[in-house]
Amino acid sequence: MFKLERRVYPSRKTSGLVIFLSFLLAFFVTGLIFYFLGVNVVQFYLIIGNVFITPVLFLQAVFRSIPIILSSLGLVVAFRMGFWNIGAEGQIYLGMVAATGIVILHVFYDAIPISLMLIAMGVASFLAGGAWCLIAASLKAKLGVNEVLTTLMLNYIAILFVDYLVYGPWRDPEGWGFALSIPFPDYATLTFGGHPSVAGITISVAVAALVYVLFKYTKLGFVLSVLGKSSEVAKYAGMSVGRATLLGSLISGGIAGLGGFYVVSGMIGRLRPRASPGYGYTAIIVAMLAQLNPWLILPAGIFFGGLLTAGDALQSLLRLPASTITVFQSVIFLCIVLAEFFMRYKVVLKR
Repeated sequence: MFKLERRVYPSRKTSGLVIFLSFLLAFFVTGLIFYFLGVNVVQFYLIIGNVFITPVLFLQAVFRSIPIILSSLGLVVAFRMGFWNIGAEGQIYLGMVAATGIVILHVFYDAIPISLMLIAMGVASFLAGGAWCLIAASLKAKLGVNEVLTTLMLNYIAILFVDYLVYGPWRDPEGWGFALSIPFPDYATLTFGGHPSVAGITISVAVAALVYVLFKYTKLGFVLSVLGKSSEVAKYAGMSVGRATLLGSLISGGIAGLGGFYVVSGMIGRLRPRASPGYGYTAIIVAMLAQLNPWLILPAGIFFGGLLTAGDALQSLLRLPASTITVFQSVIFLCIVLAEFFMRYKVVLKR
């Protein structure tokens, strides 16, 4: 007879093995699904693999992974403190709005010098994303409102707010009526290093290092970790749970807001509707896949950026719909959830 027994402290080796096996299971299940749909599975995986061995395509994968990586790093902070932030998508959009607002202030009102443009855009995006996350954190700290619901609903408000701006007051007067903001000047774009991906991966590595240092060496990181394990223990130890929740949420949303800064300044060069194809939602999968390890976020994020890049090739070569990659991502997420179960419990034989 078999029974489930909770693992007290899952070893790092066990966790890594379970995640690896769940990853292989996701590939197998996805291949099985498309096989029964009449897709050439071998060619399907060859196209995906080609992205990671072709320099041009790999650079594109890195380019598209930066918003995912930054959002995931923000989620690491939130998830480690037990705050289930599902609103990275909305925080990305608020980061876009803030960066675009700085450009508009400079172009029309000459309010910000050229030398400070990128710094001002980055700071504004961080603060806007953090403030958007603080709304849900405040509701949880003061009224006990579940953050999953509030952060999710705030996503739709942020997306519609961007629609209002680009269809209304921020529409480019010389844009032939299209719903676009004014184009960003060259000095307001992340072009240093020869390619936006160079700037993006530099920012991502720096943020990953800061998140690592936060939890490894700072008092705030220790408080957030204890809060994530048990809020009652944190209260008993005399920690300010409400203050820590607000500060951690500000950091979490702010890092996701930097993803929005990269989207408009490094990828598009202006604000437009639906600028994010779901980077904030993909970031949840990446954070779970990396086991909330900031350094593992980098390769995991690049992998998902490669999937987005492969999605374009799958549409043209195999004539598959754009949602194909979404199916793959969903299967990976389900397998990760299954892996979480086996990391927390083990099946034992009861004599």
